[in-house]
Amino acid sequence: MCFFSEGGFRYFLPAYLVADLRGQLSRAEPLFHLTHGFSDITVQAPTKTRVFLLTSGKSTLVNPRRYGALRFCDSARYRLSVFTREEAAAIVAYLTYKRDHDPDSLGREPIDAALSGFWLARAQAAPPAEELRRHIREQEEYLAAIRADRG
Repeated sequence: MCFFSEGGFRYFLPAYLVADLRGQLSRAEPLFHLTHGFSDITVQAPTKTRVFLLTSGKSTLVNPRRYGALRFCDSARYRLSVFTREEAAAIVAYLTYKRDHDPDSLGREPIDAALSGFWLARAQAAPPAEELRRHIREQEEYLAAIRADRG
């Protein structure tokens, strides 16, 4: 899933969510792709001379030599901003279900962080699907008018 473009991710995600809820996935983990980047995980990495603290997630820089000050939270927000209000509401329902039905509560923190840090607001404020359809119609009408003017 990480190799999908934003559009590909948006297109295929519903099938992955349904398959996950049915217990049919063996390798893909849609939950990770919807929550990664909204919370931090820190682990200790001992070497012979000292113990390093390695952080991954929200505050971690994504390859600063290439992307400068981009952090994982910035990247996640960008990648996931393709979802309409209705799609985001469905993702909120999926995340809430996964959180509430996790017997070990291992996924609770990243899910809660993703919900509060992005998804709940996205489900309220993202453009609705009708706005996308209206924009596409208006663009098509404009292009048709330009073509008519030319010939």
